[in-house]
Amino acid sequence: MRTRRLGWVDRDDELAAAAAAVVHQTEMSSDSETMSNRGPALAQGMWAAMAVAVVIVALRVVAKIKIHHFRVDDMLMVLALALSIASTVFLWLSVQDGFGQDLATLSLHKLELVLRAIAIQVPLITFSTTIARSAFILYLLGILGSNRAYQVALWGSLILQLACNIVSGILPLSICKDVRALWDPTVAAATTCGNTADVIKFSYFSSSINSATDLFLAVFPTVVFWNLNLKLSIKLSLITLMSLGILAMVASIIKTTKLKSVPSVTNLGAGGGVELIRWGYTENVIIIITSSVPCIRPLIMSSVRKFSSAARSRSYELTAPFTGNKATTRNATVQSRTHERYGMGSMSRSTETGSIERILGQDHYLDSEAGITKQVEISVISSGDPSMR
Repeated sequence: MRTRRLGWVDRDDELAAAAAAVVHQTEMSSDSETMSNRGPALAQGMWAAMAVAVVIVALRVVAKIKIHHFRVDDMLMVLALALSIASTVFLWLSVQDGFGQDLATLSLHKLELVLRAIAIQVPLITFSTTIARSAFILYLLGILGSNRAYQVALWGSLILQLACNIVSGILPLSICKDVRALWDPTVAAATTCGNTADVIKFSYFSSSINSATDLFLAVFPTVVFWNLNLKLSIKLSLITLMSLGILAMVASIIKTTKLKSVPSVTNLGAGGGVELIRWGYTENVIIIITSSVPCIRPLIMSSVRKFSSAARSRSYELTAPFTGNKATTRNATVQSRTHERYGMGSMSRSTETGSIERILGQDHYLDSEAGITKQVEISVISSGDPSMR
């Protein structure tokens, strides 16, 4: 039957379109309900990860202050953690406004709030990750900085990843003449913007640099520590601690594969960029935690020694605080001078070995004393009987 001649074709088309719209809306509602839990779960997971990072960084600060070696790398790590927490706050705010759902189903006002929060948190988390990575490189420079080749390699990786990530963090904010175009569709239609494809391409490049840097920072200490004159068990523990950055490399690679899903006014997407944000934060937290774990080793070892010492008898203690015998002090002074005379002082070690002692202690070296060593044992007997003196 030819309905066109009877004039019913328009009516049939309207009914078909309405039915299709109902089906589509039902599917969207179902998908929205399925995805509605992705946002809160993401925020909760990130807050839990931030809590762990706060504890680890706090222990790092305590450990470094305890050994009187709180330096620039520790300050940078605290700054990186602060930026990461600030970024997580914006993530939480975006989730409250609907991030994690299908962004196409949000009202215009909610959509603008979500996109604005994303536009703020992405540079924050980028700078936080960059600063945390730079802090770890400076930490390695403090340990291994006596070798010229090591210095060149570490400084080169620091400068390269720093430059790439600064550009990567600023470029999206400067692509349009009016920054509000990143979250306001009406402004985006009225202003002039650059080629967003170029921004994505540079993001791929900077993410590749980050992945390569994470791999380098995981492998480089392994080679260095393996060649040091340390006990095998200590070598393996140090290599394990320093190689945890390989996890950051994996997260960086996965994040790189999700770059095309970055949310914007022209790219809402059904997923809304949840996976990109998830792996961006994961990379950040992994770098902060794994870069700080090696620094808390002295605190852990000190606590273990104190616990062990408390369980021992007082006869095994190195000092006698209740005897009132000043000869003990003289004995320690004589031994100290003897050690310094024969090259056993801390200044006789190379800078590299001395730096590593900050995270190891002297008991872990096999034969690292410089020069010829001589041990002098002095026994002093103190008694009230003059004949015994």
